[in-house]
Amino acid sequence: MQFLDVILKKQLVGVDIGVSGIKALEVSQTKVPQLIAYNRIPLPWEAISLEGEVRNRAVVVDALKRLFAVGSFSSKNVAVGAFGRSIMSKRITVPVMTEEELEHQLYWEAEQYIPFNASEVNLDFAILGPASHTLAQEPKMDVLLVAAKKEFIESLKSMVREAGLEPVIIDTQAFALGNAFEHNYASWIKEQGAHCCALVDFGAGSTKISIVEGTRTSFHRDIQPSGSRCSEFLADRLGVTVEEAEQIKISQGTKPQVRNILTDYAHSLADEISRTLDFFLSQSHDNSIDAIFHCGGAVQMEGIMEVLTKKMPAPLYPLNPIKHVIGSGQGINRTALDEVTVLGTVATGLSLRKWGDQS
Repeated sequence: MQFLDVILKKQLVGVDIGVSGIKALEVSQTKVPQLIAYNRIPLPWEAISLEGEVRNRAVVVDALKRLFAVGSFSSKNVAVGAFGRSIMSKRITVPVMTEEELEHQLYWEAEQYIPFNASEVNLDFAILGPASHTLAQEPKMDVLLVAAKKEFIESLKSMVREAGLEPVIIDTQAFALGNAFEHNYASWIKEQGAHCCALVDFGAGSTKISIVEGTRTSFHRDIQPSGSRCSEFLADRLGVTVEEAEQIKISQGTKPQVRNILTDYAHSLADEISRTLDFFLSQSHDNSIDAIFHCGGAVQMEGIMEVLTKKMPAPLYPLNPIKHVIGSGQGINRTALDEVTVLGTVATGLSLRKWGDQS
């Protein structure tokens, strides 16, 4: 079987679909990974809602086609990041059992924790280890439960196929984020003795917060404060359209009036992140977070890093998804490389997935 696995291994392109645009990135599946290709296509406002609903399927399909028409990708086999409210994860506590036993009981356990009908979702899980907080005499273990609506997954696959691509793997953005982090920072974690790290991806549609304990993603939550919601906040305060506010945020962020508004929003964002981290710590045997790694376009917002540095409970570091990805393809220039370090974390984590991984 290992011999067949090697023969059948195929290249995957990571496709990260978001509110502001679609990113595709390809990393070679070689012993020393190499960045082969990268491309990004912006999406018009509200083609995808902030909740992750695809409102203009034709526009998204066309963007996917254009993404691969001009990119130097070697394959149309893709690993796609699932997004929005149709995906949820929850850390739960169950009696100690084997992985096989949990598979048999999974849907029964899930009914207690997920807001969807269990028959309407695909479920997956990761056993995290002995439960950290329980008064029960019976041994318990912590499990990360992931649920995705079947209807959404089928619609996502259909949309990707309509663009001429083959969705080999459907992964959550949270696990893709953790995959990119593990690949690039496993040695750093060991050297620093860092057991618990937070990953914060400041996206246009939401801010994604993942906790990695060791090299395993053990907690994830999407919070509403995001780049697009910041633009809405700015538009309301300045009395302009959201589209105008987006441009003002980018080009006039240092102006005192604009900077003050952005700083107010940064404080509310930092407070929401802090509440999320506190919630995780209340459920975990750890009482501290060793480091916080950040990525995503909204991190470039004026004033946000200054606020986060003051309010976060641990040192901040940029999460470079190609820190240990060697070299680059001929079609990737310096500007594209710089963009990947900020915007390409989820797409990198997706491309690092291997053919045959469970989707």
